[in-house]
Amino acid sequence: MISWMQKHRKYLVVTIWISTIAFVGAGFVGWGAYSYNQDKKNSVATVGNKEITVKELQSAYSNLYNYYNQMLGGQLTQEKAKELRLEDIALNQLIQEALLLNYASDHGIIALDEEIVSKLHSIDSFKENGRFSKERYFQVLKSIRSDARSFEKGIEKEIIIEKLNSLLNLPATSLETKMLYSSAYMEDKLKVKTLSIDSKDINITDEELKKFWQEHKDSYLSKRSYEIEAIRVNSDEIEVNDESLKEYYDEHKGLFKGEDDKILPFEKAKEKVAQRLKKKKAKTAILKKYLALKSGKLKGKTEMIVEGESEIETQKLHKTPIGSYIKTIELKDGYMTAKLVAINNPKPLDFEKAKTMAKADLTTLKIKEELKQKAKNELSSLKNAKEIGFINKDDVDKLDMLDKNESTRFLNYLFTSTQKTGYYLFDKKALVYEITDQKLFDEEKFKEKEADIKKSAQMLKKSRIEDELIKTLQKKYKIEKHFKG
Repeated sequence: MISWMQKHRKYLVVTIWISTIAFVGAGFVGWGAYSYNQDKKNSVATVGNKEITVKELQSAYSNLYNYYNQMLGGQLTQEKAKELRLEDIALNQLIQEALLLNYASDHGIIALDEEIVSKLHSIDSFKENGRFSKERYFQVLKSIRSDARSFEKGIEKEIIIEKLNSLLNLPATSLETKMLYSSAYMEDKLKVKTLSIDSKDINITDEELKKFWQEHKDSYLSKRSYEIEAIRVNSDEIEVNDESLKEYYDEHKGLFKGEDDKILPFEKAKEKVAQRLKKKKAKTAILKKYLALKSGKLKGKTEMIVEGESEIETQKLHKTPIGSYIKTIELKDGYMTAKLVAINNPKPLDFEKAKTMAKADLTTLKIKEELKQKAKNELSSLKNAKEIGFINKDDVDKLDMLDKNESTRFLNYLFTSTQKTGYYLFDKKALVYEITDQKLFDEEKFKEKEADIKKSAQMLKKSRIEDELIKTLQKKYKIEKHFKG
């Protein structure tokens, strides 16, 4: 029984099927130019007996564009929209809608006139003083560049698809709900044993280490470094007097606020004012040094900047051609200007320089190999193992021999494994385990989560039905596109 359950356990992923509904008030956005067949110039695609018009595609694209633009804080560009393939997404949504409309038509599902009127009267954008206003209706349609016939046709489609969706929204059965609960909250009764190896117990000969380094020498590289001729200006070396400080404070007092967000008086802000003014003057001074360095009037001091070992942001250096000058580089205590003399790219370190790193890596490798062998030896008997009791994938606190991160990693592995016994390797220890029993269903815990699980099961069922329906309809109805991108 345990073996069968281990092989067939799966976590079910709930997917959300999205249908496109036009948003009242969405503005129109220009989209890519397409070349259409002359006999189909008013449509972009035919699905079964339904035509998808240029106007419908533009409207769907506009809604998508506005949605993504809102998500990106108004930063969506036409170039980014092309990269996201919004035109294709919009067209595919319309094709799915057309497939459903064909299916609904074949089964006599329609929208009645009174249903369309009721829907229109429920839209807040068309109301004045809480009641539907015909004048307001036409005013809104004009603002979104639509007309009553097109808009009401869209409402009709929406109602038909809603009716079809309601037919597909079958309730989850008790068995389906319990199966979903079991797949997510099954419990294993465990006994476990931790094994560890101290790095001090690992013996490595010079011969072993040299061989390991030879085989992995490309992994041990020097850091990229930059030879520069630099001139620095330290902010603390800049002199300022009270008059200049007061003048700077008066011009920028909004920058000097206390914890209560109120502007500090000059005397309390004086130290911060001095720091800012000195930094400003340091930047002015470094620009003069830059001109002198570039013209040859000043000579910089030779420095070697190593990536990751300097406060200087090396990205700017990396982008600078050798022999070129960098106008300003901001430092913690001032500014620097420099000429880039040379770039020393990473290259394999010799044995002596790589020795410490190679030894650490080889030690880790040998620890894992020995842990693996010890774990395999323990599997046959698992003596002195600790009984954990029943545990599910969320019970990270029950494994007190592991920290929370380790517990999470192990439980994720355990509940996707098909093995009754096994082991899991960490960096310096291993956990050997045996599943002695399993509990698929706990009635008490199920009752606590039943409402949420039932909703998830229903969503999953509807999603699967809709996915399969779309796949079937794609085979049933011919889909023909009439444009060339």
